[in-house]
Amino acid sequence: MKQAHLAGRTRGLRPSQLKQLDRLSHRRHPDDSGADVFTLERLAELAMKLEETLHLLIDDRGVCRLLWVGPLGESDRLDRHLQGGSRRRSRQWRLISTLHERRSPELVPDGRDAVIALDVQPESWLRYQAVISRSGIRSGALWVPDPTADGGWSCGETGDLTMLCRCDTPAGHAHRRGETLQAAQEPTATVEQVLLLTLTGTDPARNERELAELEGLTRSAGARTVAVCRQRQGQINPQTLWGTGKLQEAALDIRKHGATLVITDRELTPVQARNMERLLDSPVMDRSELILDIFAQRASSAAGRLQVELAQLRYRLPRLKGRGLSLSRQGGGIGTRGPGETQLEKDRRAISRRIEHLGRELRQLGAHRARLREGRQDLPGVALVGYTNAGKSSLLNALCDRAPGGPVQAENILFATLDPTTRRLCLPKAGAAPRELLITDTVGFIRELPAPLMQAFMATLEETRNADQLLLVVDLGDPDWQGQLKAVHSILDGLGCEQPRQVLANQIDRCHAGALERIRELEPEALYLSATLGTGLKGLRTWLEQTFWESKPETVSPPVTEPTGAPPNG
Repeated sequence: MKQAHLAGRTRGLRPSQLKQLDRLSHRRHPDDSGADVFTLERLAELAMKLEETLHLLIDDRGVCRLLWVGPLGESDRLDRHLQGGSRRRSRQWRLISTLHERRSPELVPDGRDAVIALDVQPESWLRYQAVISRSGIRSGALWVPDPTADGGWSCGETGDLTMLCRCDTPAGHAHRRGETLQAAQEPTATVEQVLLLTLTGTDPARNERELAELEGLTRSAGARTVAVCRQRQGQINPQTLWGTGKLQEAALDIRKHGATLVITDRELTPVQARNMERLLDSPVMDRSELILDIFAQRASSAAGRLQVELAQLRYRLPRLKGRGLSLSRQGGGIGTRGPGETQLEKDRRAISRRIEHLGRELRQLGAHRARLREGRQDLPGVALVGYTNAGKSSLLNALCDRAPGGPVQAENILFATLDPTTRRLCLPKAGAAPRELLITDTVGFIRELPAPLMQAFMATLEETRNADQLLLVVDLGDPDWQGQLKAVHSILDGLGCEQPRQVLANQIDRCHAGALERIRELEPEALYLSATLGTGLKGLRTWLEQTFWESKPETVSPPVTEPTGAPPNG
């Protein structure tokens, strides 16, 4: 079987030149390290004649497996051009590049060439000049992969080509590289490594808050953030949103840190996602798809899984893509008609049918929930709404700790609760039967909630629109509580919720005094509590009694201004 493979800019080469390249690709090199000097000198002469950069990929037996003509940046991955199956592919590579430029070519790996070279994880990369200097030598440099370096490569040796061909890979660099990669891979072998790609504005504080929220979403999805690549928002590239230079930097960071997925903080169109995947050579997911993935993991009930599936199908329908003849477009005219309906069209029709079926089931789900609400019309109802991870589930557990059904799930993660949960709250009254009302814990909100998710969860959000009172929970311990409060009000306005809203300032035990003063200015009628410590729950129960069973509610006293003391709600 022919082991060497010739690829790259081979079109237009004469048969004699192809034959020369083929002969050079079949010459053997030392087994462990180094290279054959005679072969590299002939390769340099041929590179000068062709005026092209030539690259050799040599395995651990000293056999050349690939000879690439032209810049490496024109390739996607070098290992995809290798002959044979995965068993025949060695993982101990040596990469050799002959640079044909006549005017002192740069020997430093940069640009897309450095990224493509990191894909094969070579033990060393020898770069040398094809032109002989005035001193009669060909200068070169021996590079080794180094995740700690800015460009992903560290220079081990420089000098004459003859001397470099006899050099081993620098032991210090190779040992450091092995330790770094082992430390990065062992603890997180089963955890997906993610690179975050963000666009930053002019407000540094807001940029950090949005980045922290995106990292929180990544952790909630079960992944680990290994690198962040930022670009200042300016003139947006409509093809990729991010500039080509920044994407090239991100592609290098992907290889350096071993990332397997790229997550963006902006929603991407199908064309933008495909362009970015081609430039980065890595899967790309935007913020909306990340939220859908979290919902898919959290959905436990049949209704929740139904709504998540509908949202995912609506999101992915315009993003269907395919390769090859079976998914290609059909032509028009004699001799250009396709083999019939393409596979892509069949997939689209199947998804459309599934969306219609799920829509009918969701309408039935909405009718079922409406019948349940009709059976509870004699009891007043309130809905706990707010930003995700604001403490709604913890508050429901604290208020209804002895209610039938047990406590609901309450974790310090985003979107821990998807399905609405209703509990009965009993308020005792001296000399009479206890008063009862229903409290519903709803799904948390987030900025720029994906439209498919809003449409799919409309049956769940009906619980919010049909409640008699909305209790808007705000986490004062979050630095961005003002932005979250504004986002929740905006989403409720978009849903057409006209019920009265009462703001509940949660987490007063771990917030700053400035947050108490600020929310007193924004929401003078706010109630202050701590769901985890139980502070303020008595005042909340009193407020509920006054709201639903007394014609003239009494005024609740405002909180104290001391930063360490809890406001007097009971």
